[in-house]
Amino acid sequence: MIPRVDVFKCNGCGVCVKRCPAHIMGLIKNKAALLVDLCEECGICAELCPIEAIHFRLPNKGIEATHETYVSPREDRPTPGNWSVGVVRGYDGEGHYKEG
Repeated sequence: MIPRVDVFKCNGCGVCVKRCPAHIMGLIKNKAALLVDLCEECGICAELCPIEAIHFRLPNKGIEATHETYVSPREDRPTPGNWSVGVVRGYDGEGHYKEG
């Protein structure tokens, strides 16, 4: 998860900047800012923020969730007319007795 700074809540105290282990945070116009591409996603900045101005959000990579399990029927499943295993001797496989 990537941290998000709420600039309306941030008071510019700098606690997150001092404690960031990757040293990618700074203050811009007295508001916390970070380099998202270099973030290690450790969560220390969000835990240490005294006014809870930093939150985590999941990245949106543009992937749509689709589930195709029930869309198409399984084609590898045999139909009762195609079964050739387990046919009782004397029957034709469809339940009819063969004389012979």
